[in-house]
Amino acid sequence: MVDKHKLENSLFLAEKFKEEIGTVSWSWLRPHEKRKILFQVAEELDLVEVAVAVAEDQVDKVKSWLENDDLAQPTLKQVAKWEKNGGLFLGVIVKPYVFFKEKL
Repeated sequence: MVDKHKLENSLFLAEKFKEEIGTVSWSWLRPHEKRKILFQVAEELDLVEVAVAVAEDQVDKVKSWLENDDLAQPTLKQVAKWEKNGGLFLGVIVKPYVFFKEKL
């Protein structure tokens, strides 16, 4: 049986994060990368779904994404590329973390 309160909370969080996702530059992401709280979200994952899962502490789901590199901290090679060329990204904050995808 689905917990109605939990479902309502998930829907509320999804709407909240949809509104909070914004286009950001590498210069905005850089301080978060330096603090090691920045995670890149795989193209096939939905940024809102990731934000909700983290906010709701869905440990098994998040652990699976981390193990499969669907959520990962940027590599040194990626950081060097963005430092040189910049870029635009979609980003969302789920305190204390920041999740992002490259804008294609």
